[in-house]
Amino acid sequence: MKLFVQRLFAAASLGFMATCCFAQDGIAQDAAPAQDKPPTLVERLSDPVYMSWMSHNDVKACVKCHLEGPNVGEIIGDVQSTLTAFSRRKEMDLWVLKDKHTIARRRVEPFAESRTKAELTSLMEQLDTMSGNAAKQLQSKLGIEIDSKQIGLTKFPKEWIGTSNFLSRRICDKLWGEGSSETEEGYGKFRENCLTCHGGYEGDDTGFKLDSTAQAKIGIGCLYCHQDGNNPKWIADHSAPNPEQNWRLLPPDVKSAAGMRDLVNTAKQADLCLDCHVGNRSKNMFVTHEMYAAGHPPIPSIELQTFCREMPQHWQTPSQLHDSLVASPTRDTYFTVNYPGVSETVGAGKTYWNTRKMLLGALVARKKTLQLITETADAHTWGDYSLYDCASCHHELDSDSLRQQRGFPGAPGRPRQHEWSTALLNLALEFDRPESANQAKQAELKLASAFAAEPFGDPNRVAKTATALVDEIEETIAAIEKKPVDAAVAMNLLQKLTQTPKNALLTYDAARQVVWAIQTIVDEMKSEGALQPDDPILQAALDLGNPSVSGLSSALPSTRKQFIYDALEADLERRRDYNPAKLKQQLTQLGKLLGVTQNAKLSAK
Repeated sequence: MKLFVQRLFAAASLGFMATCCFAQDGIAQDAAPAQDKPPTLVERLSDPVYMSWMSHNDVKACVKCHLEGPNVGEIIGDVQSTLTAFSRRKEMDLWVLKDKHTIARRRVEPFAESRTKAELTSLMEQLDTMSGNAAKQLQSKLGIEIDSKQIGLTKFPKEWIGTSNFLSRRICDKLWGEGSSETEEGYGKFRENCLTCHGGYEGDDTGFKLDSTAQAKIGIGCLYCHQDGNNPKWIADHSAPNPEQNWRLLPPDVKSAAGMRDLVNTAKQADLCLDCHVGNRSKNMFVTHEMYAAGHPPIPSIELQTFCREMPQHWQTPSQLHDSLVASPTRDTYFTVNYPGVSETVGAGKTYWNTRKMLLGALVARKKTLQLITETADAHTWGDYSLYDCASCHHELDSDSLRQQRGFPGAPGRPRQHEWSTALLNLALEFDRPESANQAKQAELKLASAFAAEPFGDPNRVAKTATALVDEIEETIAAIEKKPVDAAVAMNLLQKLTQTPKNALLTYDAARQVVWAIQTIVDEMKSEGALQPDDPILQAALDLGNPSVSGLSSALPSTRKQFIYDALEADLERRRDYNPAKLKQQLTQLGKLLGVTQNAKLSAK
């Protein structure tokens, strides 16, 4: 992989000057607050992630506007910045500097541990050379002086290479043979089975071969998420003069027709994220039990809003955008075009957007798990153990266990589905209408019966029932996309979550979904002023995700400096020791606090 590093940085060096139009030392045309300043030249020249992505034209074009803004000549000439309230530096900064998706492929390249020092040494040498060349060009072409001693890496960037790389190598060795990843055939298997999620690989992508790493991407690029298909027309359209009139106010379907993925639609955003975080067989995104046995860490349950916040989120929420556009005469039109039904009913400024996202994310998560099941019904992977709750088999042989006390949907001993995707389902369905919840409940019972009909389930019955349930969920998704969530609805949802029965909290992942949902709502209530900073409800919600209080952790290993594998042992121990009764007790206490708060508000009225 030394060749990977050398060619990547060589390509980046050639492309660097095309994007060196950034403001010296963070000078910004739009006078951002100090904490929102973009990285300085020295910081950028010393950042291997930033410098690496500059070798790719698509990302380079995005960074030119969304991160760098006006160039030195434009600042001197007092030319207005192209940045608007829609596109701010600080969001792009988060993507470039902290988001682990940008380096996801690099973190799973199958390195042998013995080669680590050589790889890191090569990385530092190449970065030093490229940064030095860029500094010289900045001096000769723009008159910007940078002390070469201040740039480059001073220590090994451990976030680039670590336990995840060694684990990836071990998995490849176990699945396809010792040293297989060093051959084109073996690397092809790694590409087809792993880089679909970890690298953004799609069937016709270039730069994903062992011998063509000059154009290799180190992670998920901008266009993987923001462009739908191969139509690049939107790129020029959305950056044309006066975009607020010529692009921003166009309906989402018009933008989609031009090739821009509709990420304003929350359910479509969830679909994209959950392709990897749940699975999509049609895109070859499926972690088999064999992969788990080879060492792949368990895929965690996912609550969409929580995960987006911890990425960290490199875009504005609708609520943040509504505040950013306070001086724009097109603000109301924008929200009406993009969120029909929501803005007209409650108003964009009074909508609990994150809570709404939590509900839609729950629906899409269940839909994706059902689709994953139906996609495997006719495939050779039907009955793969990864489709079922791990603890169905991996559990202590205790008599009168909690699972036995709860009972079984069919014959005892049949593996159950993963339960986390249903933890918030009824909450979301009931928000639409009670009939949706009742119909879905009947369909879920039929599905459980189909799974219990024979070991691992009857694939035909399962697929038929799951498809019908998906149709019901999709109708609910379409309805909720047009429904607002206001303060009263958020409080009602919160109270319902505290009443979650203990039987629905038996699995760690299902319980964590409930905790994440509660924390999402409470956090938004605080930001909207419905809860004061010293309100005991805030601390009670935090305690739900505190292992020393509830036995459950709501923390996520976010940012590049953390590796999932490093925290896996502690996570498994918490799962082993988890007691739903303890969490239920904390939920009951929170419910009492909410009742007191609600009664106080009613009395005040």
